[in-house]
Amino acid sequence: MNKDKFHTANSKDRVAIVNELLKREGFDLQKVADALEMNYSTFTKLMQEDDYVYIKRENQYYKFVRDENKIPTISTQTDSEMDYIMKNFPLLKSLIERYKHNCDFIIDKRIFRSTSKISSKNFRMSDDLYQNFIATCENEFPHLKIQDIIAQLLLDFTDKYFNK
Repeated sequence: MNKDKFHTANSKDRVAIVNELLKREGFDLQKVADALEMNYSTFTKLMQEDDYVYIKRENQYYKFVRDENKIPTISTQTDSEMDYIMKNFPLLKSLIERYKHNCDFIIDKRIFRSTSKISSKNFRMSDDLYQNFIATCENEFPHLKIQDIIAQLLLDFTDKYFNK
Protein backbone atom coordinates (compact mmCIF):
# COMPACT_ATOMS: atom_id res chain seq x y z
CA MET A 1 0.00 0.00 0.00
CA ASN A 2 1.32 3.44 -0.84
CA LYS A 3 1.42 6.49 1.42
CA ASP A 4 -1.50 8.31 -0.28
CA LYS A 5 -3.92 5.35 -0.02
CA PHE A 6 -2.89 4.87 3.59
CA HIS A 7 -3.62 8.55 4.38
CA THR A 8 -7.08 8.39 2.79
CA ALA A 9 -8.12 5.10 4.41
CA ASN A 10 -10.33 5.31 7.47
CA SER A 11 -8.66 4.75 10.85
CA LYS A 12 -10.16 1.28 11.37
CA ASP A 13 -8.76 0.07 8.03
CA ARG A 14 -5.37 1.67 8.78
CA VAL A 15 -5.20 -0.13 12.13
CA ALA A 16 -6.05 -3.44 10.47
CA ILE A 17 -3.30 -2.94 7.87
CA VAL A 18 -0.70 -1.89 10.44
CA ASN A 19 -1.59 -4.68 12.87
CA GLU A 20 -1.12 -7.22 10.07
CA LEU A 21 2.28 -5.73 9.26
CA LEU A 22 3.23 -5.79 12.95
CA LYS A 23 2.47 -9.52 13.10
CA ARG A 24 5.30 -10.19 10.64
CA GLU A 25 8.51 -11.32 12.22
CA GLY A 26 10.90 -8.49 13.01
CA PHE A 27 8.40 -5.71 12.29
CA ASP A 28 8.10 -2.81 14.70
CA LEU A 29 6.57 0.67 14.28
CA GLN A 30 9.68 2.06 12.59
CA LYS A 31 9.77 -0.74 10.02
CA VAL A 32 6.03 -0.31 9.33
CA ALA A 33 6.53 3.43 8.80
CA ASP A 34 9.45 2.66 6.46
CA ALA A 35 7.38 0.08 4.57
CA LEU A 36 4.64 2.69 4.07
CA GLU A 37 7.31 5.24 3.02
CA MET A 38 6.24 7.63 5.78
CA ASN A 39 8.05 9.68 8.35
CA TYR A 40 7.87 7.88 11.72
CA SER A 41 6.34 10.86 13.59
CA THR A 42 3.72 11.44 10.87
CA PHE A 43 2.88 7.74 10.92
CA THR A 44 2.41 7.57 14.72
CA LYS A 45 0.34 10.78 14.77
CA LEU A 46 -1.92 9.44 12.02
CA MET A 47 -2.36 6.16 13.87
CA GLN A 48 -3.65 7.96 16.98
CA GLU A 49 -6.70 9.30 15.17
CA ASP A 50 -10.05 8.08 16.53
CA ASP A 51 -8.43 7.11 19.85
CA TYR A 52 -6.31 4.19 18.72
CA VAL A 53 -3.31 3.44 20.93
CA TYR A 54 -0.27 1.24 20.49
CA ILE A 55 0.29 -1.43 23.15
CA LYS A 56 3.97 -2.30 23.03
CA ARG A 57 3.78 -5.66 24.85
CA GLU A 58 1.14 -6.80 22.32
CA ASN A 59 2.86 -5.05 19.40
CA GLN A 60 -0.61 -4.05 18.17
CA TYR A 61 -2.95 -1.05 17.99
CA TYR A 62 -6.23 -1.12 19.94
CA LYS A 63 -9.19 1.21 20.30
CA PHE A 64 -8.99 3.28 23.49
CA VAL A 65 -12.28 3.58 25.36
CA ARG A 66 -12.58 6.67 27.54
CA ASP A 67 -15.88 5.76 29.19
CA GLU A 68 -16.46 2.19 30.38
CA ASN A 69 -20.23 2.65 30.03
CA LYS A 70 -19.76 3.00 26.28
CA ILE A 71 -18.18 -0.44 25.95
CA PRO A 72 -20.72 -2.58 24.12
CA THR A 73 -21.65 -5.72 25.97
CA ILE A 74 -21.81 -8.72 23.72
CA SER A 75 -23.99 -11.57 24.84
CA THR A 76 -22.38 -14.92 24.16
CA GLN A 77 -25.78 -16.56 23.99
CA THR A 78 -28.69 -15.62 21.82
CA ASP A 79 -32.21 -15.33 23.18
CA SER A 80 -33.18 -18.59 21.53
CA GLU A 81 -30.33 -20.39 23.29
CA MET A 82 -31.39 -18.96 26.63
CA ASP A 83 -35.00 -19.93 25.93
CA TYR A 84 -33.86 -23.48 25.16
CA ILE A 85 -31.83 -23.64 28.36
CA MET A 86 -34.71 -22.32 30.45
CA LYS A 87 -37.19 -24.68 28.79
CA ASN A 88 -34.96 -27.71 29.37
CA PHE A 89 -33.51 -26.64 32.70
CA PRO A 90 -34.94 -29.54 34.74
CA LEU A 91 -33.58 -32.09 32.28
CA LEU A 92 -30.17 -30.40 32.15
CA LYS A 93 -30.09 -30.24 35.93
CA SER A 94 -30.89 -33.95 36.24
CA LEU A 95 -28.15 -34.82 33.73
CA ILE A 96 -25.64 -32.80 35.71
CA GLU A 97 -26.72 -34.45 38.97
CA ARG A 98 -26.33 -37.91 37.42
CA TYR A 99 -22.89 -36.99 36.20
CA LYS A 100 -21.91 -35.69 39.66
CA HIS A 101 -23.00 -38.91 41.32
CA ASN A 102 -21.57 -41.08 38.54
CA CYS A 103 -25.02 -42.57 37.85
CA ASP A 104 -24.99 -41.96 34.14
CA PHE A 105 -24.55 -44.79 31.70
CA ILE A 106 -21.40 -44.02 29.73
CA ILE A 107 -20.76 -45.55 26.33
CA ASP A 108 -17.18 -46.75 25.80
CA LYS A 109 -15.31 -45.36 22.79
CA ARG A 110 -14.50 -48.87 21.60
CA ILE A 111 -18.14 -49.28 20.53
CA PHE A 112 -17.77 -46.58 17.89
CA ARG A 113 -14.59 -47.85 16.22
CA SER A 114 -15.04 -47.31 12.51
CA THR A 115 -12.65 -50.14 11.64
CA SER A 116 -14.77 -52.80 13.30
CA LYS A 117 -17.09 -54.94 11.21
CA ILE A 118 -20.77 -54.53 12.15
CA SER A 119 -22.80 -57.66 12.93
CA SER A 120 -26.55 -58.09 13.26
CA LYS A 121 -27.75 -60.67 15.77
CA ASN A 122 -31.13 -61.90 16.98
CA PHE A 123 -31.82 -62.59 20.65
CA ARG A 124 -34.73 -64.42 22.17
CA MET A 125 -36.01 -63.11 25.48
CA SER A 126 -39.18 -62.51 27.39
CA ASP A 127 -41.27 -59.70 25.92
CA ASP A 128 -41.88 -58.27 29.42
CA LEU A 129 -38.14 -58.09 30.05
CA TYR A 130 -37.54 -56.43 26.70
CA GLN A 131 -40.37 -53.90 27.18
CA ASN A 132 -39.04 -53.00 30.64
CA PHE A 133 -35.57 -52.57 29.16
CA ILE A 134 -36.87 -50.32 26.37
CA ALA A 135 -38.94 -48.24 28.81
CA THR A 136 -35.93 -47.80 31.09
CA CYS A 137 -33.73 -46.77 28.16
CA GLU A 138 -36.27 -44.25 26.89
CA ASN A 139 -36.94 -42.77 30.35
CA GLU A 140 -33.44 -42.75 31.76
CA PHE A 141 -31.22 -42.44 28.69
CA PRO A 142 -33.22 -40.81 25.88
CA HIS A 143 -29.99 -39.37 24.44
CA LEU A 144 -28.56 -42.86 23.74
CA LYS A 145 -29.41 -45.40 21.03
CA ILE A 146 -30.73 -48.79 22.16
CA GLN A 147 -28.12 -50.59 20.03
CA ASP A 148 -25.32 -48.63 21.73
CA ILE A 149 -26.68 -49.47 25.19
CA ILE A 150 -26.84 -53.18 24.32
CA ALA A 151 -23.31 -53.04 22.90
CA GLN A 152 -22.09 -51.37 26.11
CA LEU A 153 -23.79 -54.04 28.23
CA LEU A 154 -22.08 -56.78 26.20
CA LEU A 155 -18.75 -54.99 26.52
CA ASP A 156 -19.17 -54.59 30.30
CA PHE A 157 -20.00 -58.30 30.63
CA THR A 158 -16.97 -59.28 28.54
CA ASP A 159 -14.63 -56.97 30.49
CA LYS A 160 -15.89 -58.35 33.77
CA TYR A 161 -15.81 -62.08 33.00
CA PHE A 162 -13.31 -62.66 30.18
CA ASN A 163 -10.21 -64.60 31.39
CA LYS A 164 -11.26 -64.32 35.00
